[in-house]
Amino acid sequence: MNREQFTRFKRVVKKTALFIIAGILYAVIVRLLGRGIPCIFHEVTGLRCPGCGITHSVMSILAFDIAGAIQSNALSVIILLFIIWTFLYTSYHYIKTGIYRLSAGGAIPEIGFLVCFVLWGIIRNIIGI
Repeated sequence: MNREQFTRFKRVVKKTALFIIAGILYAVIVRLLGRGIPCIFHEVTGLRCPGCGITHSVMSILAFDIAGAIQSNALSVIILLFIIWTFLYTSYHYIKTGIYRLSAGGAIPEIGFLVCFVLWGIIRNIIGI
């Protein structure tokens, strides 16, 4: 690892640490108050967006309750895995080249994820979950 790559690595570690600290603070606030940030889409339309239940789902995942996570939002585990994969890929590529880039295969994985996300939002409102 050369000097520039090491500098980029340190930037990624710092930003990741800040993100993790913010997540921990949010989790503590949710545990103390028993509520997360309300979904504006749900408040306005009465429909559940594809992300509704993500806070409860992540809290379940942190408690190693995968069944509870899936019950809160069935797509949550896939969303979490996609976010982790995207973070690892973009961080690795940034450290190596200095350029942020989402995927090696163009935007196909991101478009596929987006299509699944939107379809999940439609399906969950049709069948009422």
